[in-house]
Amino acid sequence: MSQPLRHLQQIEVRKSGLGGRLRSLHGIIQSRFPRISRVALALYDPVSDTLRTFASSNEDGVALQRYEARLHEVPSLLKLRDAREARVVSDIAQSFANDSAHTAWLRGREYRSSYTLPIFHGEALVAFLFFDAKEPDVFQPEVTVFLDVFADIVTQLYLLRLAAVNTLVGAVDIATGFARIRDVETGRHLERMAAYARLIAQGVAERHGLSDETIEYIHLFAPLHDIGKVGIPDRTLLKPGPLDADEWAVMKRHVDIGLDLVNHMIDDLGLQADPVARVMREVVGGHHERGDGSGYPLGLRLAEIPVVSRVVAVADVYDALTTVRPYKRALPDARALDLLREDVQAGRLDADCVEALVRAEAGRLGIHRTLAD
Repeated sequence: MSQPLRHLQQIEVRKSGLGGRLRSLHGIIQSRFPRISRVALALYDPVSDTLRTFASSNEDGVALQRYEARLHEVPSLLKLRDAREARVVSDIAQSFANDSAHTAWLRGREYRSSYTLPIFHGEALVAFLFFDAKEPDVFQPEVTVFLDVFADIVTQLYLLRLAAVNTLVGAVDIATGFARIRDVETGRHLERMAAYARLIAQGVAERHGLSDETIEYIHLFAPLHDIGKVGIPDRTLLKPGPLDADEWAVMKRHVDIGLDLVNHMIDDLGLQADPVARVMREVVGGHHERGDGSGYPLGLRLAEIPVVSRVVAVADVYDALTTVRPYKRALPDARALDLLREDVQAGRLDADCVEALVRAEAGRLGIHRTLAD
């Protein structure tokens, strides 16, 4: 069997997210044009005007990760969006007098030429696709015509992924809408949770091997963490005082209920083996686990708890400590951080996740301020 055919088969059977599919396509491209050493996809969020690295395939094994930039601060890419056209750069070193952080990274990794295409969903820009080479003048017309075919494939793969994720997010929005109505503690907790979770995930990504793709899924699905509360009776969920032993046993069932709901969503979309499904399950199923074995539903020890679950647990606890609830006042930020570190010392919370939150002071306080109830 030829190398391209083997790669085409891998696209069908690999269950490694869009990054895995991008690597498979890169292999096919290199079988024809071996000098193309990088393919990368950056997502665009029109609400914040932010470009974020998402997935890439890099021949040298070094990826640009956790990079963000405002599109309006990158005039060359803004021009591509407005003109809806691709761009060839024959020599990066000569073409850009003022380096952006992205261009500086490319030059630092000795990339010399590039081919960039904006990706649209209808009229809306959703991403940019980059092809890069470590030699100048690689992207001649015969190369770009070939790459345009693969750009269409990547675009369709991404839009299919976007549609599936948006369907999940839509289901989450509906379900969490019920949770907001029924859970008097919620307020803007779900939005803050998502923002804190992204902040923590970015801080531990290098140490724990979280890809940009995974970080985006953590942010998307962190609001799902307590979705099982929709199945808890009001007399327990809304009880103003402490729960007795029987009521606490009922309350803890929200994790299993949440997992059942998530699995139904995943099965309906045929995403059982997809990484997006793994993140959803780890958000819902593990955020009440504690490293000393005192958590639920499985009583896992820290090494057994997925990193995604540890991230969401710290985001959840920090927000609970720093916001007003019917039964308590909000703690000052410094006191909340002290309590998180006490939980680390007791073996309950992950030290890396807590310290990532501590280090990200500006981001943490900004979230608390802008998403206040």
